[in-house]
Amino acid sequence: MTDKTSNNIIQRIPDSLAPCGVYCGACLSFKLSCNGCGSEDKNQKRKSKWGCKLRVCCFDKMNFKFCYECEEFPCKDYSKKLSDSHKGDKNFKYRHELPTNLKRIKKIGIQKWIKEQKTRWQCPKCGGTIKFYHYTCSDCGFKKQI
Repeated sequence: MTDKTSNNIIQRIPDSLAPCGVYCGACLSFKLSCNGCGSEDKNQKRKSKWGCKLRVCCFDKMNFKFCYECEEFPCKDYSKKLSDSHKGDKNFKYRHELPTNLKRIKKIGIQKWIKEQKTRWQCPKCGGTIKFYHYTCSDCGFKKQI
């Protein structure tokens, strides 16, 4: 996957990945009402991502794949919405890890990082997916703190 096409238009990131570093595959809405933050498919029930300041800035305004490409990273919007939000709340631990996620994506590449995340968020009991916030498997209900 190259960064830019010959038209200087950014190529999409995988649907299961967000420009802020969230692994959408562990989101409660993924594949139910949302196709993921990387998706441009307008035919999905969840519409809130279209107004996400970070997504709009990264994809539409700056023509970046990831927030880390910006010289202002981490900007105040990024910090307020994600990395500095819900301090000390274990349910939002995944948000506090986002700057580290972006560093890892930059270091090992998108596909390897997604593979790591699939393994990380996989339920050890049934193979389903552990979901954000409650850190519970969507298939069997197993609880696991990630």
